[in-house]
Amino acid sequence: RALEDRVREVEEELREARVELEKSGEVAAELRARLADAEADLTGGGDEEDASGAGAKASWECSDELRARLRKVLGEVFTKMDLNTDGKLSTEEMSKTSDLLTELHVEFGLRAEVQFTDSMTFDQFETRLGRELELTRKEQALGGGPVARAVAER
Repeated sequence: RALEDRVREVEEELREARVELEKSGEVAAELRARLADAEADLTGGGDEEDASGAGAKASWECSDELRARLRKVLGEVFTKMDLNTDGKLSTEEMSKTSDLLTELHVEFGLRAEVQFTDSMTFDQFETRLGRELELTRKEQALGGGPVARAVAER
């Protein structure tokens, strides 16, 4: 009798797990659809993407103009932040010049949680902030929120 009860419990748990799996599949499908819509909005089109799928990736990347502006501004900010002019930003330098980082976040609409490492070179600084800018653009196109952030990071 106890075995039969346990079998029924396991079967019920299995049914509940299937329902949850179906729901998560529906959520994933909805997010994929929203992502496709957002890509179309960003690229200014719908079905023009080539068969290789290259258009989807490119739609999230920053334009050459935005990258050039970002590189120029980052170069200026990095130079101002590199107090000892060793070509690397230490945690101490970043702390002392945090107002410059705040201005940078505001100007490009970046999240305040961007993490930097100690002894960061300009290339690392530029790569990190460029990636964050792309993630932010993608996240905003998806409607924001933690799920959109997770999708944007994939």
